[in-house]
Amino acid sequence: GSRRNVGDDARIDLYFPEHCNGQMVMITPGGGYEHLSTYNEGVYGAKWLTERGIAACVLKYRMPNKHTTVPLDDLQNAMRYLRYHAKEWGVRQIGVMGGSAGGHLSSSASTMYVDQITRPDFAVLLYPRISLYKGESTSTKNCLIGRDEEWADRPEEHAALLKKYSPDTHISSNTPPTLIVLSVDDDSVNPRNSLPYYTRLTECGVPV
Repeated sequence: GSRRNVGDDARIDLYFPEHCNGQMVMITPGGGYEHLSTYNEGVYGAKWLTERGIAACVLKYRMPNKHTTVPLDDLQNAMRYLRYHAKEWGVRQIGVMGGSAGGHLSSSASTMYVDQITRPDFAVLLYPRISLYKGESTSTKNCLIGRDEEWADRPEEHAALLKKYSPDTHISSNTPPTLIVLSVDDDSVNPRNSLPYYTRLTECGVPV
């Protein structure tokens, strides 16, 4: 259930209930941007959703390897495909759901969309890694941007990237309604990492 080498075989897997209630969720598995937890943060979620009448799409996106735009490019291209076929599937709403680094990707999709086609209708963020901080060493940040020491001679560029890829800095009143699920005893992703995102959503009047 863990995939690391996702290259040209990046793909989406579609799951449909017997009777769709009009909603679809694109699931973005976590794995620190170094691998994809395709079962426990992908297939199992799709099964849970389809049992409740919700269509699902598991996105098997490419690992960034410091190519910062890659995961979001894959998500937005997948969203374009889902929107194009939504009517024939009986889908009216398409949201995103992701845990850990997948939560970072889903929150990026919610705040860095390029048009209404790529904007999710809602977001579910499960123990997401959202804000990227200088001095904090996490797989999500290191695989997306690189370690802090790699940027020692380019501090301004580094600071700009940390801000750009911290989705809480892009929230507006048009950010989609969001459910954030956290656990106080999470020793992998500190729940406090999500608080700036939550706070900014409330400031902008976004249901959260």
